[in-house]
Amino acid sequence: MTSVVTQEPLITDSVSLRQITDVLDRLPIDRSGPTVAANLGLIHQLGQPGTMTGLLQEILGDEKALATIAARSYAHTNHFDKIVLVDSGTPLGYRLTLHLWNPPYSDAEAEDEQIHDHRFSFVSHVVVGTLTSQNFVRDPTGVQFGEYQYIPEKLNDVATVGNYYVNVGTSPLLEADRPSVPQGHSYSLDFAQIHRVLLPRTSPTCTLVLRGPRQKNYASVFSNSQKYDPSANAMFAPAELAGKLRIILDHIAASA
Repeated sequence: MTSVVTQEPLITDSVSLRQITDVLDRLPIDRSGPTVAANLGLIHQLGQPGTMTGLLQEILGDEKALATIAARSYAHTNHFDKIVLVDSGTPLGYRLTLHLWNPPYSDAEAEDEQIHDHRFSFVSHVVVGTLTSQNFVRDPTGVQFGEYQYIPEKLNDVATVGNYYVNVGTSPLLEADRPSVPQGHSYSLDFAQIHRVLLPRTSPTCTLVLRGPRQKNYASVFSNSQKYDPSANAMFAPAELAGKLRIILDHIAASA
């Protein structure tokens, strides 16, 4: 996990969803140091309170945009709301999402948060709250976990409408560290990093995530408690999504 130092502004507070889409369409798809640094600077600027407030208010005031975003957003199996703001619809394109963890969570939910890696590297900005994770490494002295390959089912290459898992045996994982990223800070995460987010128990956490081009076709998931069967995701209704965006807005305002 790499943090970012504030850079010169790349956008203004009044940037629109259309302008953000245009910017993402022009981003380079390599994973060089300069590209990662530039993407960190971009997500840091997009995640600023004024920029986020303007963007969320724009979406709430546009019925078509709200419906479009709702149709590809859903409650993720890892207990957060995945709100897909922008998606290129191509494996080599970028995607911009909000991830909202909104307690309360039960003890059982907190314990079954799945350990995983990703199909892509990403940069992220903590908009609300603090994001605390557990990082793991494969190590023979670690705990044995069941390992599964997770493959999403896509509709029109955008909406993730289903989840498929393939059992590939067991793997030993050893906890490496527990980094915390506070509100207002940005970081990058490599696709191969194995981790899980520790669910917030008292107040929401929200991150703005810029996912890079796909680097492999499946993610690895590790668990000894989950039963993995093909499952479907229920997309949000526009009114349901509007309520979640207002929660984020309220907490941005409260922390100003």
